[in-house]
Amino acid sequence: MNKTGGEADGLRSPSHGTYDPRAWLVWLLAGGLLVLGARNPLYLALLLAVSRVVESACSPAAGVWRLPFWRISALILVFSTLFNLLTAHIGQTVLATLPAGWWLIGGPLTLEAAVFGFVSGLSLVALLSFFLAFNAIVPASQLAGLAPAALHELGLVLLVALTYVPETVRQFQRIREAQAIRGHRLRGLRDWRPIVIPLLVGGLERALNLAETMVARGYGSTAQVGMPLRARLFLLLALALTLGGALRLVWGGADGWALIAGGALAVAVAYRDLSRRAPRTRYRPRRWTWADSVVVAAALLPLALLLPLPGLGGVALGYAPYPRVGLPPFHLVAGLLCLGLAAPAVLALGGPVMPAVEKR
Repeated sequence: MNKTGGEADGLRSPSHGTYDPRAWLVWLLAGGLLVLGARNPLYLALLLAVSRVVESACSPAAGVWRLPFWRISALILVFSTLFNLLTAHIGQTVLATLPAGWWLIGGPLTLEAAVFGFVSGLSLVALLSFFLAFNAIVPASQLAGLAPAALHELGLVLLVALTYVPETVRQFQRIREAQAIRGHRLRGLRDWRPIVIPLLVGGLERALNLAETMVARGYGSTAQVGMPLRARLFLLLALALTLGGALRLVWGGADGWALIAGGALAVAVAYRDLSRRAPRTRYRPRRWTWADSVVVAAALLPLALLLPLPGLGGVALGYAPYPRVGLPPFHLVAGLLCLGLAAPAVLALGGPVMPAVEKR
């Protein structure tokens, strides 16, 4: 076996986020649901730390101490705390009192309002951290591969849109560094001309190169696939169920969510039938491994905290600083369950888990 075959048939370590993108999608959804369902700052801080550690372990190029992220996080926390402090005049611990004639911000400024605003900002920062980790670990090309075969062109368009912004940011940084070497400094609007014009020209060049590449690969030359009668019926059923569910919600019926869920299921069935009529081949498709199963199971396990279970219900993640602020509770079992989201980082330290790729 030659060297190339040995590298292809060898084992790869998951230390660079080489889990299945479907497993990462479950990890993101589970982490997002936990963040949205938690109001306890201790659990939110724990989830934030877990997402940073996972990104650092599975995408070392990103790093856990990315200054732009922490700067944005600091701005979010400061703004959320001050906004709630100045607008929500509720609580028993009064820090100061503004004149009542001041519009919107007049009245007592309480510690409880500031704590509530800080917790809201921390929730937003933790949610942003999970999305940034997912974006840094999972390539956009793998996300486009998750789209059904019937929506392949839409997935390709989304892939181009997702990759355009980061590439534009990188080109902006390169142009700015090149201009800084020449002694250029940004002092006013006129100083942006040597940066904006090359940035626009570079964007046009990338667009032309992308168009030529897509044409060379036969994009848009596929045969039109007709829509079968069954798919049309399911789409009509989905439309009827969704409209019925929306009307039920307007009239106060909680069963409207069930109708909307049925409509979403009907759409999934319709596009499943359409995908069968648009087959798509893959070059060396990736197999589902036991490590992917571990990541999914460990991510779904903390969702038990959102269920009304004895001792692990939503109360375990809740915290309300009103009417008087106090220390937030922390349950050891709930904290250990939240650590299940760190499974990708733990497996990344364990060694190679990827299966051998079949020889061609």
